[in-house]
Amino acid sequence: MVSSDVAGNPMPIVEFQTASGQRILINVRRDSFSVFVDETLTLNYDGEGRLYSAWIEGRNYRRGMDNRILEKQEGPRPGLAYRVRRELTPEEVRQFLAMAYARAVEYHAAINAPETRVLSASSPEEVQSARTVLERALAWNVARLERERTIFNIIYKPVSILPPDQYLALVLQATEGCSYNQCVFCGFYRDRKFHVKSLDEFRHHIRDVRAFFGGGIGLRKSIFLGDANALIIPQKQLVAFFDIINAEFAIQPPQCQGDALKEWQAQHPIHFQGIYSFIDAFSTRRKIARDFAELAARGLRRVYVGLESGDTDLLHFLGKPHTPEDVMRLVNDVKAGGVAVGVIILAGAGGARYAEQHVRHTVNLINALPLEREDMIYFSELVDYPRSEYSALLHEADIRPLTIGEIEHQITLMRAGFRFTNVDAAPKVSYYDLREFIY
Repeated sequence: MVSSDVAGNPMPIVEFQTASGQRILINVRRDSFSVFVDETLTLNYDGEGRLYSAWIEGRNYRRGMDNRILEKQEGPRPGLAYRVRRELTPEEVRQFLAMAYARAVEYHAAINAPETRVLSASSPEEVQSARTVLERALAWNVARLERERTIFNIIYKPVSILPPDQYLALVLQATEGCSYNQCVFCGFYRDRKFHVKSLDEFRHHIRDVRAFFGGGIGLRKSIFLGDANALIIPQKQLVAFFDIINAEFAIQPPQCQGDALKEWQAQHPIHFQGIYSFIDAFSTRRKIARDFAELAARGLRRVYVGLESGDTDLLHFLGKPHTPEDVMRLVNDVKAGGVAVGVIILAGAGGARYAEQHVRHTVNLINALPLEREDMIYFSELVDYPRSEYSALLHEADIRPLTIGEIEHQITLMRAGFRFTNVDAAPKVSYYDLREFIY
């Protein structure tokens, strides 16, 4: 039995069987390892030995670097909108981690027991490697994982959200907070002032991030430049930030493919696919195609634009400072600079009053954008937070929020209306649930 690493190289899975018949499979990868037990449990660890996710009795668990844990399971109906999600309480976190640690101790003893048989392995070295990596997990007991929270909160401001394809990114916070921070539906950055780090602060931040992740840094596949709108930094300083990143990390060359790419990856076992970041649509007033080309040469691969809607009235209602024309100019400049885009649509925004015009004008704008295979379109359901300004506005205007079914129908209508110039090279369309994220 084999799996493959990111470069497509086969990675054997070592299978053990205990005297009681229990099957324990250990998959050792270059950057992480996993333990599978009787098809009922999976524990996933980074290269340092930290537990980062698990699957137990039909429920998925994701542990954040600040030691929070998100639990997910399928809901009463199929689909992401009905999935049950909740963050475990601190006491539940301790109980869960204690259970996972006890399992690791049990499995470590089992695979080292003399009566345990090796059912599949290509070499004795692979068997020893499987036994060795599980020892790393034993170094991370509950108390040590709890201490991670304190360290994380010294190095980072809260990592509030990332695009779904960047959940395994290495976040580097060149900025803290949001430069605008007035969108009525967003509460992510209300707890902090916008701050741009100095170059020295950024270098120290990278040093601390490296030390914190340690051997687990290899699990991170890309670099995400945070926080909410880091690309608003003046171009000269922004280029300097990118130069620092390139001096500290190996960024995969964009045109390197095939055997040349495999050779480059072999020479750079710890490397990143590129640099990614959010950008606000009003940044078109500060950045042009030449600026994006300058950043692309330094590793910028995709930027994520909060379009929210193609309807001008709805954008105004949401407190957004941009217009659909701003989005058009920005996307054209980004693409002309050789950078891909991820366009985010806020499904359900504006409730029943704005629903029809939200669909019509958003579809028209998407169809006018030069989107291609490397680009993405995300539908993000508007998730209201307690005591939000958005809720107050809906109440004052007597606007009925859309139901889950109506939001799904709205997404279906938009998708049905999209018309891409080249169907064979159309952008990927996906779902983006804020409740699914934990860093």
